[in-house]
Amino acid sequence: MITKNISKYLAMFLVGFGLAATTSCSTDNDAFFTAGEDDMPRILNTDIPEGKGGEPGTIANIERTENFVFDVQVTPADYTTVSWLIDDEKVFEGLSINQPVLAGDHILKIVATTTKGLSTSRTCLLKVRPLAGDPYPNRKDIHETLVKQGTTATIHGDNMSKVAKIIINGQEIAATYNAAGDYVEYTVPAVADGTYFMKLVDADGFIYGGGLIEINENPEYPVGGEQELWSGSHAIDWSTPWEASEDVNAALKKKAAVGSILRLYVTRTADDYCQGCAAVGWRNICTGYSDDDADKDVTGGRGDTPFDGTTVLEFKLTEKSMELLEDGKLQVVGHGFDLTKITIETPVETELWAGSHAVDWSTPWENADATTKLKSFAKVGTTVHIYVERTADDYCQACVAVGWRNICTGYSDDDADKDVTGGRGDTPFDGTTVLDFVLTEKSMELLETGTLQVVGHGFNLLKVTAE
Repeated sequence: MITKNISKYLAMFLVGFGLAATTSCSTDNDAFFTAGEDDMPRILNTDIPEGKGGEPGTIANIERTENFVFDVQVTPADYTTVSWLIDDEKVFEGLSINQPVLAGDHILKIVATTTKGLSTSRTCLLKVRPLAGDPYPNRKDIHETLVKQGTTATIHGDNMSKVAKIIINGQEIAATYNAAGDYVEYTVPAVADGTYFMKLVDADGFIYGGGLIEINENPEYPVGGEQELWSGSHAIDWSTPWEASEDVNAALKKKAAVGSILRLYVTRTADDYCQGCAAVGWRNICTGYSDDDADKDVTGGRGDTPFDGTTVLEFKLTEKSMELLEDGKLQVVGHGFDLTKITIETPVETELWAGSHAVDWSTPWENADATTKLKSFAKVGTTVHIYVERTADDYCQACVAVGWRNICTGYSDDDADKDVTGGRGDTPFDGTTVLDFVLTEKSMELLETGTLQVVGHGFNLLKVTAE
C-alpha cells in the first residue's frame, strides 16, 4: 500500500517536473539562452513599426526639445552590437539610446551585428517637430525638396527670415532672405546624387533641422511648376494698382520664359464692374497694348479681363513679355477686386534626345526611344521643340514628322499641290534656333503606329524636347 502511494507521488512529481521543463523551454527569452556566436542576429522588439506600401512606419513623434529614447532587445545578446544611424550617420552604439535630434523627418536605421560579422537591421521614420519660433520649410513644393546641383533653389516655410546659412552634407552655403516673397534662396551644392538632411543656421550660429532634401543631376520630375512670387492682400482700383517690389520683379525675371503662365489670384469686391490685367507700364504683359490702342481693331485696347467671385486669371508670357520686363516692373491694374497671390508656372521641358545629327534629305533623324518617351506623356497641346543650327549655304528647312508626314497636320510632300495644305510644311530658318510643333489629334494618331522623325535639309539637330 505504502509502495503504491510512493509510486503514485513519484509519477506525479515526474509529470510535474516534465511540464515545468517544457514550460521553461518555451519562454520568450529562449533565444537569449540558445542562440550562439555563429547564429544570425535578430532584433526582437515588436514595438518597431513595419510601415505600409514600402514606406517605413513612424517609431516616434516628438518635439525637438525632447530626446529620442528607445530600448532594443537582440539575440545572441552576448555576441551582438547595436548601432543607431540617423539619416545614414551613426549617432550611437548600444542597446538604449537617449539622444537629442534636430527637427525634421529622419530615417532611423537600427543595425544589429554579431562578432562574426553577421548583420540585420530595421528601418523606420523618426519625426521631430520644430518649436513655434523655429525656422522650418513647409515641404509643400516638390521643386524645393527635389533639386538639381548648381541651381538656385528656394525654401518657403515658417520664420525663414532667421536663416543666414544652410548646411548640406557638411557644406555651408550662404542663404539670402527675400522679404517680399518670404522665402530663402540658396545655391544647391555640387554633391553626389542622393538624399541629404538639411540644416538651417541663424545669425547666432544656432542650428535648426530643415528636413530631408533630395539632390539629383537629372531629376525625373518636371523642373518647372507653379511657384509663388507674392502673397498678401491688395485692393485694386484704377488709383491703387499693385506694383512689384525690386525683389519680386527680380524673382519674376529669373523664372519667366516664353510660355510661362503668370497667375493672378483675385476676388471681386465691386458691385458696378470688375476687371483686371497683368501689365508693365499699364501695357498688357502679353501683347504690350494699352488703352491708347483701344480704337485699333487689331488690339481692342489693353484687354482687361472681366470676372466674378474668387478666381485665377492666367497670362501666358510671350516674346513681348520678355521685352517689357527688361525695363519695367510687373503691375496688376484694373477695378474692383482684391489681389491675394501671384504665381508663375515655368515651362516644363522633358529632354527626349540630345547629341549632334546632320539632317539632310538622305539622313533624317529617327529615334524609337524618343518616340516611346514622348508617347508616355504626350497629349493634344504638348509642344515638341527641336534645337537646330543651319549648316547649308543654299537653303535650310526642317520639320518634325512621322513617316515623312508633318506631325501636326499629317500632310506630306504628296499634298503640295493642294491649296489646303501647301505640302508637308517644312519651316525655313537661319542660324541657331528652336522650332516648335504643337501636337494635335492627328499627331496622336500618327504616334500610335509611327516613329518620331526630324526631316529637312541643311542643318544639325542638337536636341529634341517636349513640354
